[in-house]
Amino acid sequence: MSTPKRGKSLLCCVLISSIVSVFFTGCGGGTDDERPARTSVSGTVTYNGTPVEGASIAFVPVDQSNGRNANGLSNAEGLFQMGTFEGTDGVVPGDYQVMITKFETAETSEALPEDDPNYDPNPKPQPPPENLLPEKYASAENSGLTVTVEDGNEITDLKFDLQD
Repeated sequence: MSTPKRGKSLLCCVLISSIVSVFFTGCGGGTDDERPARTSVSGTVTYNGTPVEGASIAFVPVDQSNGRNANGLSNAEGLFQMGTFEGTDGVVPGDYQVMITKFETAETSEALPEDDPNYDPNPKPQPPPENLLPEKYASAENSGLTVTVEDGNEITDLKFDLQD
């Protein structure tokens, strides 16, 4: 037989386990994803035949009222995967215009303390970073790049070969 103290202890453990279980289930851990279905999309970006590292790829839905933007970032081999809500979770089916940019890495200067002899209370504004790809690709409307994503038809070999 269990003693009353042990029974209370067991009851507390069961109660705490139940609360923790409900808490984690209610924090997005459930399987009922109410977001639109997505299809996996990946490919490569090259510029004049050379892979582009650090290119930002954006899919802009042709039907703005019924679509979702998707984004990706290319690696050193120019490979990218697209995501809509998080990471590389895929693209909502639909027709998209595509824009691709790659901005130079801006040097960030460390702010000097006010008591530093080189402190400037009126720093000069930094110029915006330069797009290293042809400007036409920075606009979804002008890039000439389009893609159609069909429900369930994974795209693994999308190729964007940007030219001057």
